Amino acid sequence: MRTERALGVIGIGTAYLFIAISIAISPWFNFYDNALSDLGNTAMHPSTGLVYNVGMILGGVLVALFAVLTSLRNSSWKYLVWTIPLTVAGIDLAMIGVFPENAGSIHLTVSLIFFVVIDLTMLIYSYVSWPLGSHEVGAIALAFGIASAAVWFAPWPWRGVAIQETLTSVMGAIWLVLVSSRNV
Repeated sequence: MRTERALGVIGIGTAYLFIAISIAISPWFNFYDNALSDLGNTAMHPSTGLVYNVGMILGGVLVALFAVLTSLRNSSWKYLVWTIPLTVAGIDLAMIGVFPENAGSIHLTVSLIFFVVIDLTMLIYSYVSWPLGSHEVGAIALAFGIASAAVWFAPWPWRGVAIQETLTSVMGAIWLVLVSSRNV
């Protein structure tokens, strides 16, 4: 397996491992009332915050490295058009850990950028999937891109956004694992 392919999968796995650990050590966390970023609040929950934020930073850096190495190995427009925004999404994922919830409005900014850019990246990938010879993954990317956007605009009966964040991130993670697993 090429290095960049492994980085994509390891990056996603790292982020989810640290999120799972953070949830496991946070009996107060509730998917209906919280945002995932509540786990990273170092002022209210220092130990949980450290675990969560380290996971976001490591996962984001690894995803960004996957995208950069894929761009360098395949310097065609068909790759650059989706690896550049994926690099931005990876950096934003890391910034969620650098600027946790208690850092103020910058946290909301980097979080919003992450969710918008990962959704746009999947939609862009769906467009270039035919020239890449990856139309099956492209169809999944299109479905996930549309569903991911819809998740944020649908009315939900709960107060928190952890469910919407989880749904969007899981769709992005599945897409990234599929892209990483194919011969990029």
